[in-house]
Amino acid sequence: MIFTDEIKDWLPWVIKIRFVIITFVFAIEYAIHQLTNPANIASIRYLGVAVILWYILSLFFLIYNQISRDYLLQAYLQIFSDIVIITAIVHVTGDLESNYFSLYLVTIILASTLFPRGRAFLVAAVSFVAMGGMMEFVYLPGMYPELVEKFPTLQAMATSSILTPELMKALQVKIGASFFGFFAVAYLSSYLAESLRKAGRELRDKSGQVANLQAKNENIIQSMREGLLSTDLEGSITELNPAGAEILGRQIEEVRGSRIEEFFHGLAEDITSNPEGGSPPERQEVTYRHPRREHRILGVYSSHLIVPEEGAVGYVYNFQDLTEEKRREVEYRAKDRMATLGRMAAGIAHEIRNPLASIAGAVKLLQSITRLDEDQAQLIAIVSRESERLNKLASDFLVYSRDQRFEFQRVDVVSLLADTLVLLEHHPLFTSKIRIERKFPRRGLTMMADADKLRQVFWNICDNSLKAMPHGGTLAAQAEDAGKQVRVVLSDTGVGFTPKQLEKVFEPFQSGFEEGTGLGLALVYQIIRGHQGTIQVDSQPGKGARFVIDLPREAKPVDNSQVSVVSQSKRRLTADN
Repeated sequence: MIFTDEIKDWLPWVIKIRFVIITFVFAIEYAIHQLTNPANIASIRYLGVAVILWYILSLFFLIYNQISRDYLLQAYLQIFSDIVIITAIVHVTGDLESNYFSLYLVTIILASTLFPRGRAFLVAAVSFVAMGGMMEFVYLPGMYPELVEKFPTLQAMATSSILTPELMKALQVKIGASFFGFFAVAYLSSYLAESLRKAGRELRDKSGQVANLQAKNENIIQSMREGLLSTDLEGSITELNPAGAEILGRQIEEVRGSRIEEFFHGLAEDITSNPEGGSPPERQEVTYRHPRREHRILGVYSSHLIVPEEGAVGYVYNFQDLTEEKRREVEYRAKDRMATLGRMAAGIAHEIRNPLASIAGAVKLLQSITRLDEDQAQLIAIVSRESERLNKLASDFLVYSRDQRFEFQRVDVVSLLADTLVLLEHHPLFTSKIRIERKFPRRGLTMMADADKLRQVFWNICDNSLKAMPHGGTLAAQAEDAGKQVRVVLSDTGVGFTPKQLEKVFEPFQSGFEEGTGLGLALVYQIIRGHQGTIQVDSQPGKGARFVIDLPREAKPVDNSQVSVVSQSKRRLTADN
């Protein structure tokens, strides 16, 4: 199979070489004939016939090579037909005195490039037999006179082929030299051809290995999840992998040729100050302005691009988008601070409840054993009311700061929301001026959740809505199927939130109502996060508020020991990026 492929590659070249040799032979012989014996037209005519026949065969082989896939048969036909034509040319150009015995050597060399060594020796043997047979036939009457007497038809040949002792000696030398020369050329040319074929195969193998290695390296670079960018020593970008293009939000063609400082601010000084020696900083954090008008924080590793024989020819930058990581760091630090503050405040709240209980008990006892005038009774009532409010605040904060525990089961969100709205209609703040709109699907929406916690979420939001509509309004409750999530939308037409209130809406102690503790929406946030859901608020002052809650249907409980409200920090990060 290997030789067949090599023959396929070499056959067109052999055909082209044959055309060159044919033309060269005829031109040389014609020039010699014109200079030495222009009157002898017969010899040049016979040569012309042989050359034309050789041209025709070469054209046939050229066409046959295009339509046939049996390349080995083509090679045999070409080589052995060349031997026949060369034998004819040697005969018409003087036999023993012909100058074209070397054409046999050319054929043997061509055979060595097409065939293995054994077949090259076969071609040499066939060439020797053809040449020797032709010589024997021509000089047969002179070598064997008795044949002339026995076969009168050889008489004409005998008169034209007088074999003198000198000619006989020259014939023997020519045959011996041809035998040695043919097989010596076959040996040397086949040896060289085998060496070239072996070197070619090794080169192809090495080239294939290099190509595979390059393809593997290219695939590695293309598959990297981190950005990889290379520049020349002047800082012009030469290459960028797909992950890097995605991080930068640009096309590779758009970036190529640009300056590195256009993307990584703060790196230009390092490039210009290290054109040859030294190393740029190994790790930097730079700010990048994304095409979507977002500021991204990128971590950049840089190093020289080294070519073994040339040294440093550029720089390589490996970069990642650290924006989310930085956001998580800020959030984690905020959570840690809030958790520490919460544990401390929980301890304080717990300690406050004991003296509050004593104060409330003492006030009630004082009220029962003493006759108080109107002002004193009012003061006692204020102390009692404020003590109860402070006790409720401490109790709510203890609930907020305590680790949340969830009991997940299959629940119907529509049923939970409908029950909450029924209870809301019996709320003390509910009046005839308040209208409730229900937009529920005909079929329930089931999901894995803690039913009591979701009721608390719906109740806290609806309770705030009632407080936000003291003069009446509309409370709209909507539940819908959102694929793998359940969406609940609660909106009112109350006073709404100011921009400052909206920034801190889920932080504790941010109540906008006089008697509120400021922990209701903070608990809502905790519970939604514990269900792996999200909650968003849209509001404008005087135009009400709209809460959108998205809950996964197959949520699993998470450890909420570190779930704290850091909406302000998170919202600022979102705005910056």
